[in-house]
Amino acid sequence: MAHLQASNLFSVKDRVVVITGGGSGLGRIMTKALDANEVSKIFILGRREEALQETAAQTINGTVIPIQCDITSKESLEAAYNAVAAQTTHVDLLIANSGVMGAQMKPPQPAEDGSLPPLSQVRDELFNVPMEEFNNVMNVNVTGAYYTVLAFLPLLEAANKRRPAPQQNVLAPPTAQVIITSSIAGFMRKVPYSFAYNASKAATTHLVKMLSTAFAYYNIRVNGITPGLYYSDMSTEIFQGSGIQGPAISDGSFPKEMVPATRGGSEEDFAGLIVWLASNSGGYINGNILVTDGGRISVVPAVY
Repeated sequence: MAHLQASNLFSVKDRVVVITGGGSGLGRIMTKALDANEVSKIFILGRREEALQETAAQTINGTVIPIQCDITSKESLEAAYNAVAAQTTHVDLLIANSGVMGAQMKPPQPAEDGSLPPLSQVRDELFNVPMEEFNNVMNVNVTGAYYTVLAFLPLLEAANKRRPAPQQNVLAPPTAQVIITSSIAGFMRKVPYSFAYNASKAATTHLVKMLSTAFAYYNIRVNGITPGLYYSDMSTEIFQGSGIQGPAISDGSFPKEMVPATRGGSEEDFAGLIVWLASNSGGYINGNILVTDGGRISVVPAVY
């Protein structure tokens, strides 16, 4: 029964991983979790060299290799790919995690008496946001994720070529995998934060489905994670707007109407999910969108 022990089921030992957006937030949690569980190498990509170094300094096994990269630039992605390829023959797991929230783009809220703001005010507030703001969110969250996956296809294919020949009734190591970080915002129609962000995450979620179909016959799996409220640089404003300081991971931190679990997501919540997906027992998962939100999209209020 050794094959059913947790040490085998959830083993990520010797995997080679690339994570974009590894300098903070969920990317940092993923990096720390995979490093703690004995992957071989983790290449973390991001624009801020200092943030990448901070992530590396918080790991315990010395597997992290920071590489500065702007995923909105094909030239930068190509340079990052070459830097990774110079240090490994393959990549078992690519996590396209980079993302931005962008400026707030939501309608003015009703008054205390429930009356709606004039449509002219709604139009002015939304129309006055520069198109560049909207386009930048889409460019990072959707276009950047797409080109990140394309950039690393050769190293993912190389991982598949290393797999041993099939043996009767013997489970082979998982095929290469891409994980793309989306958000439950992609399911929200009441626009609690931003038209641009929510629309970009809806597109990202659909991108996972399209890529998983496109690359299924190449044995490259593509899955998506849609987090809810996890405390990070990106989500700080949302937490503070709800009058909540810090990560809010203790029970009762959030009202049940906002998050049925009554708390924000913890490092353990997210680390466990990413280790499982990356592990031997995650090898049968493909084309899935995995929601980790404490039940939030079951209630989705109109505002934070």
